Amino acid sequence: MTIPVNLITGFLGVGKTTAVIDLLKNKAAGSRWAVLVNEYGDVSIDGAMIEGSAPDGVSVREVGGGCVCCATAPYLPVAIHFLLLDAKPDRLIIETTGLGHPARLLDMLRQNYADRLDVRATLGIVDPADFAKPEMRENPIFVDQVQLADVVVMNKLDTATPELVSDFQRWAEGLFPPKLLIAGTTHGRLDPAWLDLSANDERLPLFPEAHAHHHHHDASPPIAMGGLTAKKGAPVRYPSPPGVKPACCGWVFDAADVFDENRLLSLLAGTKGVSRLKGVFHLPDEWEAVNRSGTAVSVAPTAYRRDSRLEVFSDALDWAAFERELVGCLLAPVARQ
Repeated sequence: MTIPVNLITGFLGVGKTTAVIDLLKNKAAGSRWAVLVNEYGDVSIDGAMIEGSAPDGVSVREVGGGCVCCATAPYLPVAIHFLLLDAKPDRLIIETTGLGHPARLLDMLRQNYADRLDVRATLGIVDPADFAKPEMRENPIFVDQVQLADVVVMNKLDTATPELVSDFQRWAEGLFPPKLLIAGTTHGRLDPAWLDLSANDERLPLFPEAHAHHHHHDASPPIAMGGLTAKKGAPVRYPSPPGVKPACCGWVFDAADVFDENRLLSLLAGTKGVSRLKGVFHLPDEWEAVNRSGTAVSVAPTAYRRDSRLEVFSDALDWAAFERELVGCLLAPVARQ
């Protein structure tokens, strides 16, 4: 039986430690949780705060002196091994340093601990004061943390103006791929149910002043997530309703599916009749975002890790035939090792 694991990420000072403490206080009575805290310095402060505030049934271990988000961090596998061995937890929470790029950590967890850990939703916390700075939205660490997060939470709502909250909500709703949840809170209060959200749970924002209408990330019709789950080599297809122009179709692949980069880019760039497409894909050594408008194609690394997915806008494509070609870009399982 695998152990659920969640990452809590966010920039310096957003309230990650407070949020972790709040989650621990709301865990089910009698359940055992473990917390791995990454301190950038050698002296653990966050770990001590969590340990001093945690209820019974919580084990805390620190990894200091660097960033565990580097897959080669020497002490991380040791810390995880002994934490799982000693605590035998029902859930593992990893609080990453505010200066970290957590994508490689998720890769390592999925590749090296697939038989022991079940990677669940990553929660990314944002401080209104950070979001209010235009330069922060261009900060590579901040961008990576937001791209990676499945659930994006603006903390400290009591310090934000209504205009800033609305601006954040519009910005977050425009992210691609869409988040499982966009929420707001105060004092680091997180709903424990958010830890187990999945791709079947993409939903409306949960701000106190949430809009009645969900603005999709494009002017195109939203693709409804119908409660299906992609399996390795077998994506879930989400076509737009009949009569919608331009027609749109989306695919969601299992996170473990890996694409051959050359075959994939050749297909995405060379398919005729496509007016627009955008997607994120798991490649052998990286995850990349692909955008095409007309014949212009751009490719860039992304920290997103939940799944591979693609949206295509075209009135000329046979979706089933295109899907067969898309699946044909997957590497055989033996080639992924």
